Amino acid sequence: MIEKILLDDHARTKLSVYGKLMTLSPGEYSIDQVRENLDFYYGPARFKKILSAIQDDLEKFTTIELLHSKNKLTVNEQLVQYTQYQHYLSTESVPYKLLLSMLIEEDDDLAAFCNRHYISRSTCFRQTKNLVEYLKEYNINLNLSNLTLSGSEMLIRILFFNFFWFVSLGESLDIVPYSQEVRALIYKHEEAQHKNKFDLGKKQASLHCLICLLRIKNSHFTDIYHLSRDSFIPSGTDLNFFYDFFKIANLRLDLLEVNSLFYLFYYWPFLTSNQDIRLPIIQHSYQQPSNDPKEILDEFQDHCQTFIGTFHFENEPALYLNIYLSIGNFSLFKQKIPLTTLFISSYIQEKYPLLHILTIKIEGFWKKISQRKNYTWLKSCVSELAFIQACLLYPYYSEIDESYKLKVGFVNVSEHLISAEILNLGKKIPFVAIEQLTLPITEEYDFIILGSPLLIPKGLDPFKYTVLDYCHYSDFETDLYQRLLEVHHQKLQTLFSS
Repeated sequence: MIEKILLDDHARTKLSVYGKLMTLSPGEYSIDQVRENLDFYYGPARFKKILSAIQDDLEKFTTIELLHSKNKLTVNEQLVQYTQYQHYLSTESVPYKLLLSMLIEEDDDLAAFCNRHYISRSTCFRQTKNLVEYLKEYNINLNLSNLTLSGSEMLIRILFFNFFWFVSLGESLDIVPYSQEVRALIYKHEEAQHKNKFDLGKKQASLHCLICLLRIKNSHFTDIYHLSRDSFIPSGTDLNFFYDFFKIANLRLDLLEVNSLFYLFYYWPFLTSNQDIRLPIIQHSYQQPSNDPKEILDEFQDHCQTFIGTFHFENEPALYLNIYLSIGNFSLFKQKIPLTTLFISSYIQEKYPLLHILTIKIEGFWKKISQRKNYTWLKSCVSELAFIQACLLYPYYSEIDESYKLKVGFVNVSEHLISAEILNLGKKIPFVAIEQLTLPITEEYDFIILGSPLLIPKGLDPFKYTVLDYCHYSDFETDLYQRLLEVHHQKLQTLFSS
């Protein structure tokens, strides 16, 4: 999704071609050979032009050559990763540069922005169309002529964070005012036990601080009080950091802005593990007497027990609090909210087909809740809330309905150890039901593992079986898992289409 928002057609084409090239084994190839083997539908001249454009891009940030003379292409083991190239194209895009300009108010209006980047107004309007539509989904309006954003200030700050964090982990803002001062301040005030630890969390906090400071400096103040009268600042919090923070921009301490920062620090994005240093802060919030999300969470847990078996949220504090936060975040804004997970939702859904089923199960619960008087706002964001909760719960979704499991038969020759290992592997994969067979095979199976090529039944679809290969047995478990995943994905697609 991030590509559709930020990249124009030409950049998306380059990224798509590059992604396919990354599937090739290292080596030298002719351009025609690559074009034919990877099923590119471009003509030879067009394909070479795209490769030349990719090479021009790569030269901006690497010395590795992809394209050589005499129509040769070299896939190097050190070739930059797909994500790295995606990030480069994103930072060079008009929408990304526009977001950066608006955050630091670098340009007075659209004309100034276009002049600085040597583009026409029509080009800017065309290339930012998807960004404008995306922002509207969250009730944020972008006035291109004046380069202004209107809507919830907290959502605007979160949107800025999402784009700059997802694309560059905030590093593309290193050159903007206050950036280095904010980072130094966070490291100055960190507690002794956190020295040289949690660098990723510090980068997130730095980015939140920097965005807030730039918005405040340009007279865009928080609307946290309009969203909630609760305090996200734990009692007894030392405010020395915040006194120093506001001094960076010659501003007076503002407790509403401090409250906003605490919300962003500890509630956005979610906890990463049971060892997350933010976990005690969220627990403090959870334990407050007035807590609507906490009340509905008990009902949600009862609903989840119907399809996750005997699993209890309390056994996984980070998961439990993340579910609590997911409800709390949506409840705070009472509308759709921007999640970085949604930038890659299409990849996630493609890889985990059962996620669709889990999302539907969760969505049914929230649709019922949305009929209640105080929860009608859920109707506008049921799908998004259910999806993010499905992503959180998916690793624990092991008690899968038998009709969705892959029915696997195993016909071995003699080795007991190998037989035991394959059966154990099947038990570890929640979407697989495996059993040992004897010949002849009298039942229908989704997939069959055979101990010898001499055991292959006549006419059996090659996609539906694999044979033990002792030449590559050291990697057999990995290869088998990949095959089982592919067949299971195909089974689910068939079930869904019918």
